[in-house]
Amino acid sequence: TESTCYSGLYVGRVVAQYKDQYKVVTEDGELAAEISGKLRFEAENLSDFPAVGDFVMLDRNEDTGGNAIIHHVLARKSAFIRKAAGTSNEQQVVASNIDTVFICMSVNSDFNLRRVERYLGIAWDSGAVPVIVLTKADLCGSDLPRKLLEIEKLACGVDVLVTSSLSEDGYEPVRKYLGRGRTVAFIG
Repeated sequence: TESTCYSGLYVGRVVAQYKDQYKVVTEDGELAAEISGKLRFEAENLSDFPAVGDFVMLDRNEDTGGNAIIHHVLARKSAFIRKAAGTSNEQQVVASNIDTVFICMSVNSDFNLRRVERYLGIAWDSGAVPVIVLTKADLCGSDLPRKLLEIEKLACGVDVLVTSSLSEDGYEPVRKYLGRGRTVAFIG
């Protein structure tokens, strides 16, 4: 069974990566980690290595000196993937296990429908749910309704939030997407 497969190991979540080193958070705190030789040997692709957001199984859950060892990467529910650097066609996971991705774009002179379209494709391909956040609404003036209509035509079924940092509660529309046990990312 799965529980015996991971007997003696602890769950953690990768929060940062620095070349071959990882920062992992467990229920007991943060610790430095590296992958086991077996995991490195068995990895067939770059995407088999841990990425930010991955849940992993470690040999310990406390920082007792030295690096913890990552033995397994648990199944991902979503993954942002890009072509790895270099000439190979290998894919690299940039981030994983994201529930909601906020696609942020100013509605002033930076407004660009093609960019939103590209980000929507990336978000849907990842398995995360996209939400469009239009910022700087205070700078858009009377053009806002037209731009909202253009976005809604392009992003049918996607929530669109309008925000402004000039009001104290300008971030309020985003709050309903945040909560315990939810992972969000911002792009744009």
